Amino acid sequence: MAATNPQQPADFLTNSIDDLDDEDFTDDESLASLETDDGQDHPPERIIAQVKGKNDFIWYLVKWQDCPVIRSSWEGQDLFVSCPWILDAWSVELQKQAEGLSKPLDLASFDKAVLDAEITQRQRRGLRRFKKRISRVLSIAAS
Repeated sequence: MAATNPQQPADFLTNSIDDLDDEDFTDDESLASLETDDGQDHPPERIIAQVKGKNDFIWYLVKWQDCPVIRSSWEGQDLFVSCPWILDAWSVELQKQAEGLSKPLDLASFDKAVLDAEITQRQRRGLRRFKKRISRVLSIAAS
């Protein structure tokens, strides 16, 4: 899989995550990371949205095979050089959306779901660290 692009169109999502305070959180732990917990690379499955960025650059929200939609990431057209059928299928989907036969992805809801999942994951991680610290303190106190 390709690496996630550093400039995601949903800047507010990145800014909101930056405001959170967790010293153990890194970008490679992001839910949008292309490497899943199983350590394997996953090829692109389909495009689920697109936005136009600076200089009319088009960003595609890519759903990866064997990964949940929430782990999708924004990629440029270069990703599809080796799999042009994905762009072809996206063109068909855009036509369906234009004809009202299909609904586009609600990006605001998607971004909120990603942010909520990241916050939940960070809270669980913090709780695990807290439990480990408490266990150490209790084991020292018992000694």
